Amino acid sequence: MLTMIRSCKPEHIEHELDIFNTNPQFNLISKDKSTLTAEDIAAELKDAEQAGAERYLLHDNDQFVGILELLMHNPKDSCTWIGLLIINGRCHGQGYGSAALELFDSVMRERGVQSHRLGVLVNNPNAHRFWQRHGCVEVRPAELPDGKAIMIYERAVGSEINN
Repeated sequence: MLTMIRSCKPEHIEHELDIFNTNPQFNLISKDKSTLTAEDIAAELKDAEQAGAERYLLHDNDQFVGILELLMHNPKDSCTWIGLLIINGRCHGQGYGSAALELFDSVMRERGVQSHRLGVLVNNPNAHRFWQRHGCVEVRPAELPDGKAIMIYERAVGSEINN
């Protein structure tokens, strides 16, 4: 059973580092390098904390299978956002992305959230396909603070999967 463990302890950096570094293509398009360091992860955790985001390790069968970061209230648009959903590369194709989204939906329903937004890097076609299959609709293009182009999507909590 997939569970969420709040990522806030120093020992969590090693688990996050493993998850990111099994996804070198994502690292390249998001961080401009294929391998991240513990310092990179520590900086990500600090940025998440400063933004008020909640960051969780996704755990199943005695292994950490992914990371989910969410922001309950983005001050720029007053929406709930998924800031990151990344699955360990060794676990791709096993349904963990969909399971993580189901778990996220459950938490959002408990918190009274009906929809959320997320940004997908324009040069990440696999992510666009994943989110579109899970009911996301394009809202508008945008740019991250580092200049990377994204597409902002919106999704109703509990949307059906479109294969």
